[in-house]
Amino acid sequence: MGIEAELKLQEIGAYMATTVQGKFEGLVRGPFGIAWEPDFPLYRTYAADSSWNAAHVNDPTLTAMLKEQRRTKDLEARRKIIFDIQRYAAEQQYYVYVCVNMATASWAPYVKNYGPNITFDYGSRAATLWLER
Repeated sequence: MGIEAELKLQEIGAYMATTVQGKFEGLVRGPFGIAWEPDFPLYRTYAADSSWNAAHVNDPTLTAMLKEQRRTKDLEARRKIIFDIQRYAAEQQYYVYVCVNMATASWAPYVKNYGPNITFDYGSRAATLWLER
């Protein structure tokens, strides 16, 4: 079973004035930047009290899970809750995700300790590498 959808692109000004405010019909998902910590995209997207909750999700089970992961200090326990949140949200299908960013990189074998990433932190990448010749 598939999903039939109509893609409606918007200029950024129109997007911010309507869709981000929750003024739309159907499903929507837009870019929201880099997340350094899992709470940011999860709470922002699914919490009923979040202004970025464009789908107007109001799921008490999901809200309880989101708040629980915020209160959990043990990293392994919190990781489990976050994975449970992701599985639960995927089952509910409040959003349809239509894109995935992918970066492909290569470098010479003598370049050591380098790892590509998709952030704008170019300096840290260069600061930790070395050349072995």
